[in-house]
Amino acid sequence: MTAWIMCSGLGWSYPCDIWSVGCILVELCTGEAIFQTHENLEHLAMMERVLGPLPYHMFKRADRHSDKYIRKGRLNWPEGCTSRESMKAVMKLSRLQNLVMQNVDQAAGDFIDLLQGLLKYDPSSRLTAREALRHPFFTQGFWRR
Repeated sequence: MTAWIMCSGLGWSYPCDIWSVGCILVELCTGEAIFQTHENLEHLAMMERVLGPLPYHMFKRADRHSDKYIRKGRLNWPEGCTSRESMKAVMKLSRLQNLVMQNVDQAAGDFIDLLQGLLKYDPSSRLTAREALRHPFFTQGFWRR
């Protein structure tokens, strides 16, 4: 989670841990951290590149200090980009499904579905730990056959 998301009224809670589990699973799958940056706008742009657009309702909850990240109800990217390297770092990323499909041959569909549940932007929509453990990736995975 980025500091911007935490500052937009969502706070730290168990769903942040679930998000972290999703990021760790992607890293175990690909061998690389999914969002390799410490710059907030670049981090948000990476999230949009991999997971799709941030929900508008989250922008609406953002505080007045988020102006450098949000313009006209959308992420201020690439306009707010600080460097060519930052732009390249974001543009080299693939969608979540493509990242997984490049590295997983069996059970990719269930794995992608699990990751999409763990990496939902809205914490209230994200899988809980109990729901994740009951996901078909774990209960009906190829190793269970």
